[in-house]
Amino acid sequence: MPIEQMNISLPPKMARFIRGKVKAGDYTNASEVVRDAVRHMQDIEAAKKYRGPAHPDMLTGDVRENVKQSVQRGAKDYEEGRYKELDEAGLQQHFADIGKRGKKRLAAVGSQRP
Repeated sequence: MPIEQMNISLPPKMARFIRGKVKAGDYTNASEVVRDAVRHMQDIEAAKKYRGPAHPDMLTGDVRENVKQSVQRGAKDYEEGRYKELDEAGLQQHFADIGKRGKKRLAAVGSQRP
């Protein structure tokens, strides 16, 4: 992959942070630190596009109300016996299915990146 060189200006505190990461051995040079930070920003933006806000405090009133209603519905379903008990194998299969669906969704989000 070709690399484009850029010159950037940073406040002293950020520059010290980057140098500290290199000095600690977390990265071999400042460029690696910045590339990792940009990748992280890209992942966060992709996740926001896919699933909305990443933190409960960022939820809008409507979304928060929908979550509240969903939890209340789930509690009522449980109280009224509308649930399925899973043994260990069933639980493992359930989470494996969730993992497969999640990987499929992530792949779809990743394929949309420039």
